[in-house]
Amino acid sequence: MKRKEINIFSTSFLDLLSGALGAVLILFIIIPKITAEQRDTLEEIERLNVQTEQLVELLEQARNSIPTELFEQIQEQLHELQNTIDELTQTTQNLQQRLQNTEAENERLREQLAQTQQQLERERAQNRDAAGERMFGINAKLGVVCFWQENIDVDLYVKNITTGEICFWNNKTTDFGILMEDITSRGQNDDRYELFYQSEIIPGRYLIYVNIYHQASFDYANSATVTGYVTMFPGTRNEQKINYRQIKLTRPGVDVNVGYLTVTNNNITLQQ
Repeated sequence: MKRKEINIFSTSFLDLLSGALGAVLILFIIIPKITAEQRDTLEEIERLNVQTEQLVELLEQARNSIPTELFEQIQEQLHELQNTIDELTQTTQNLQQRLQNTEAENERLREQLAQTQQQLERERAQNRDAAGERMFGINAKLGVVCFWQENIDVDLYVKNITTGEICFWNNKTTDFGILMEDITSRGQNDDRYELFYQSEIIPGRYLIYVNIYHQASFDYANSATVTGYVTMFPGTRNEQKINYRQIKLTRPGVDVNVGYLTVTNNNITLQQ
């Protein structure tokens, strides 16, 4: 009677081996794309380790029931499987470390970028402020500007009400401010202006007025139309600007008030 061959390779054994090999193939696809799924990958590798151990135990139990050649083939496959799992584990760990290093570097670069942006913004603000202070070609924290187009000698006056001192063409430099230029005549396309300015804010109350120079040769058929403004911290983020009313000058030597200027350390008001 022919001896019946004993087959210990049950369906569960083949399923286990197939599942292990299939998982290895899956890992070959997952590993190059390591992202936030690394944890799942590591868990899969751990599961493969457990399955491999189960295969080794089951194979050891079947060692005496299957041909030696077949046993050695299976054992070699399991050995290769274990090597593959070890390599995948090392690769995953390396990738995980590289990812952590990359995330740390990205965080450092983000912080550096934020600091650079803040520094650039500070420098832009400083440049705006510096450019503003020199918008008249001088360092000016406060300015009173007087414009007119006619070829007439118009004069700007600023009086310190507290001391009575007047800053004008014959007294350009005072304790409370400076007159930049006295314009006595004007040519074609002449855009000059008379300017009273303070390099540093000097709080106080001031009277601003204008007139036509009384000794000038003057045609009474002519007149001058004066406009202008008062500005504090010109050209900066804190700039304040007040335009004053249009003033018509028709007679020389007649003072016409622009208004009363009140100056504090950080504010200006003009009563016209």
